[in-house]
Amino acid sequence: MIRINFSLFFYLFCSFLFIIIQTSVISTSSLGKFTPDLNLIIIICLAVRTEVPYLFTLAVLNGFLMDVFSAGAWGFHTVARFAVFLTLRVSIRNLNYDRKHPFFLSLALFMGTLLMHLLILILLLFRQDSGQMAFLSVELALYQAIINTVVGVPIIMLLRKLDGITKT
Repeated sequence: MIRINFSLFFYLFCSFLFIIIQTSVISTSSLGKFTPDLNLIIIICLAVRTEVPYLFTLAVLNGFLMDVFSAGAWGFHTVARFAVFLTLRVSIRNLNYDRKHPFFLSLALFMGTLLMHLLILILLLFRQDSGQMAFLSVELALYQAIINTVVGVPIIMLLRKLDGITKT
């Protein structure tokens, strides 16, 4: 029980740390389309975990913090990232696959990133001033999915080692 509570605070700390790094150190202005989405990586990491309590709260908090630090419309990141979390969480239960395997993590990161871009595009279609849609493209979504997969698999495996929970 103490170890599980440690995991909650560990992932909460990592969420704040990743958001600070993403919004200040590796902003999109410095790396362009090769910027990893660290916040989405931690949300996908939470989706494949089963022993951490309050996962839904952490996922919504991560999306809300991205809304706070982004210049976009309020609620886009919260809705899109929570939908990615729920979709992965529900679909993972139906898969009979080893969650520790790097291929599974790669697939989850790649599909989760593509799903998030699709959801943001759909949300932007419902907005009246959808001038931000020009920034979204299939090419950008694929670049982001590849970058998140390459950067995210080692991060998730490192977080699992630091977390200390052996069951996933």
